[in-house]
Amino acid sequence: MRNTFLTTCVATALLSLLMANSVFGQTKPFQDGRFVGRIAYSADGNHNDPDDWAASPVALAIFAESGVKDRLVHFDYNCILPLTDPEYERKHAESVLGAAERYGFNRSRFFDCRKNLDQAIASLTAAINESSATNPLYFVIAGPMEVPARGLEKSDPAKRRFVYCLSHSRWNDGFASGYKFTFTKRTVIEQDVHWVQIRDQNPLLSLSPYKRPARPEEFAAFFWMRDSCDPKVRFLWERTLVSTRPDPSDAGMAYFLVTGDEDCDPAKLRRLIEDHRPASPVVARSQIRLEAENFRHLEGFALEDRKDKTASHQLNVQRRGGTGGRIRTTFDEPFARAVGRCDVVIRHRDDEGSRGRYALFVNGAARGAAWESAGNARGWTSQVLRDVEIRLGDEIRVDAESATARLDYVQLNFAD
Repeated sequence: MRNTFLTTCVATALLSLLMANSVFGQTKPFQDGRFVGRIAYSADGNHNDPDDWAASPVALAIFAESGVKDRLVHFDYNCILPLTDPEYERKHAESVLGAAERYGFNRSRFFDCRKNLDQAIASLTAAINESSATNPLYFVIAGPMEVPARGLEKSDPAKRRFVYCLSHSRWNDGFASGYKFTFTKRTVIEQDVHWVQIRDQNPLLSLSPYKRPARPEEFAAFFWMRDSCDPKVRFLWERTLVSTRPDPSDAGMAYFLVTGDEDCDPAKLRRLIEDHRPASPVVARSQIRLEAENFRHLEGFALEDRKDKTASHQLNVQRRGGTGGRIRTTFDEPFARAVGRCDVVIRHRDDEGSRGRYALFVNGAARGAAWESAGNARGWTSQVLRDVEIRLGDEIRVDAESATARLDYVQLNFAD
């Protein structure tokens, strides 16, 4: 009897330890301090904005200094297809290939979409097709959806669920004035990938106004590149000067992928790239925002682009036809705990005379009480549902009974 009791105690302790590790240990894409999976990257830089001339080489430096250089299996650039500028193409290619050479990347994995579009798409498709549960693909999208969508369309549908697409910009997501893009992020999301939308990286990394060359003092936060003893880092400075502005904002996505930190800034880049002090990846993010337009299934809803600056990323979903609808998606994010309790914030629109009823469901079960929008013209309004348990793999659903309902996002604020 005593042996049985001891065995039971030991088994219980081991089970508790395993559960603790799954909850409090490292989360994807890291396991035991090692990056698990592969990385793909797509950038524009051949029209509209020269910011990628600085961002692309900084992203490559981030990967190299974080020890994941060998995880990069695909990098395409100059991916704006409707319009281009040959001088932009050349300068961006110099940035990308110059950094690839200096940081020791495999040049066979780099593709100029203006010169080798078919090869770029084939390389991306091959990377997607090699994906599995134990070897996922993390795809940083720093340009429009034209090339990513084409690569996905040619891929094995069964492999797409192991692909995590990472974005931070509505422009890259296909919502740009002055361009007629064939695809938007909805084209990509509806191919059953996981869409990861982080905060806009411009506020902390874009340090001068768009569409005018920066003044000398606006480069000050990056003078450490200029003053570095490392020729690789000085190359990053040279490309920043060529770009005319201190704006490596797209590289913030690369930083997030290797750290879980959505708030990259020049000081953090300096610690990594110049001081060679990689940040330890976060165990799990305390706040995860799921944009409504990124939910996999929009049932009775459609994406709305009103360029509403009060909406997150200036996008939302709107009820289309009838009075009832729902949005639902599987919760599967990098740097997310396996299970945790959180306050769920649901942001919806309260317009004049537009009454509605909303409810949250997790795996089909109601969480918290349903609530009503009174139609009092309060604008964007947040409803908070306290202490909701969320696990990786759960289906999160928001139902709306209103002919004019608008949803902005669902945000999970996890308890410490």
